[in-house]
Amino acid sequence: MEDSSGEREDLLIQSIPPQVPKTGWFRYPIVMMMAWGFIMDYILRINISVALEGGMVPDNCTMNQSRCWNQSEQGYVLSSFFWGYSVSQLPAALILSYFSATSIFGVGLGSAVLLTLADPFLPGFWSVLVSRILIGIGQGVTFPIALTIISNWAPLPEKGLFTAFSTGGQYIGGVLGNIVSGELVGSGILGGWPSVFIIYGILGVVWCIFWFTLVTDTPANSRWAPEAEKAYLASSTIPQRPFKFIEVPWCAIFTSRPLLSTVFLHFCNGYGYFMLLTDLPKFLKEVLGYDIKASGAVAAVPYIMIWLGYLFSGWISDLLVARRKVSFTTMRKICAMFAMFLPAILLFCSSLFERNVPVLIFMNLAMFFQGFANSAYYVNYMDLSPRFSGVLCGIGNGVCAVAGLVGPVAVGKLLDAVDQTNHTALHKQWQLAFASASILWAVGSLQYVVFGSAERQPWDRLRKEEGEDEPLI
Repeated sequence: MEDSSGEREDLLIQSIPPQVPKTGWFRYPIVMMMAWGFIMDYILRINISVALEGGMVPDNCTMNQSRCWNQSEQGYVLSSFFWGYSVSQLPAALILSYFSATSIFGVGLGSAVLLTLADPFLPGFWSVLVSRILIGIGQGVTFPIALTIISNWAPLPEKGLFTAFSTGGQYIGGVLGNIVSGELVGSGILGGWPSVFIIYGILGVVWCIFWFTLVTDTPANSRWAPEAEKAYLASSTIPQRPFKFIEVPWCAIFTSRPLLSTVFLHFCNGYGYFMLLTDLPKFLKEVLGYDIKASGAVAAVPYIMIWLGYLFSGWISDLLVARRKVSFTTMRKICAMFAMFLPAILLFCSSLFERNVPVLIFMNLAMFFQGFANSAYYVNYMDLSPRFSGVLCGIGNGVCAVAGLVGPVAVGKLLDAVDQTNHTALHKQWQLAFASASILWAVGSLQYVVFGSAERQPWDRLRKEEGEDEPLI
């Protein structure tokens, strides 16, 4: 049951004491460090897509070569990341009782960096497959843990934009990962395709050094944040406190209709999103005819579009809610329709054309509106349960990762079913892949309009400790 009109928004704004000024600057470097982390997160996730099209699998290989993989095997390599990514999501939130959030985030991404550095030297299919699974496990902790850090550092009026800018680093990673990777492979530096693992791995090591030096779980523990800013953040955030497995209201969580609706929305979005962006270099090369350098640049445009949509949706949703124009629930549902229903139509339209320009126009428009997903389901986890948002995000991201696992494998199977030299047949198989994504996007958004909510759930307060002081929302 939703609160009466405007009540939740009024309580949100009024929860910040007027005598505490909005001051300080150090939370912004924290945002930038998180954004840099997500840039590396995504580069390390997609670099193998460019490497596969740039010589990691030879064009004219013989069966005695260790990297002579067919389309299905390449699909398994691309999807293997999500095998590991799906299993580490929920455990990441649960081990917060024993380790700090910044340590989990840093160790998870740092382990992926080290494995990436080793990838060019691995001998064959199974070793690369295992490496990608382990990279997925390391990166699987990032999103659930990020929500915990954001809850501790983001003032309530800045939560949407804070989340959009920090986690939006993944799309900058997509831009750099495609453009720069294409140039690196084409230049022949460090042997061509190995450079996308070695150079990005070195940059990841630099990020780790800065992360462990500057970032702390809470403002109170920071030696860099000004005292005035610590006071402001203490009064304007809902900090997450460690909890044990037994303290989580599991039955209430798994029977919560708003949460299940959000998780299903997340799953449907992930299927099309990961399928498109993981296999986009393959589509651009095999169907639209771009070479590796050109395909890297063209494949970067959707990431720019989705990043712009990401930032715009975070800004406009915070603005409209702060001005009492719409409720939180209405805003989340509007964003869900813009993020998935409209892109479903645009993606379906793109599959009807065979010429490059209309295909790319419709696809990139779809990706811009996909950026509204941040203000639909990611922020929604913090709406439903500030206390257990890491757990909720772990559940949602884990389910979404299953969708990311299925997409590339499905594309590989579709492509293996036809003659690789038959352009018309290949295009029809890609149309089937796009159609499946469009259907799931449409279904996911419509069910969320019916069942979704942004109201804080009663079970979030079940374990409220006596004497605990936090803003009421």
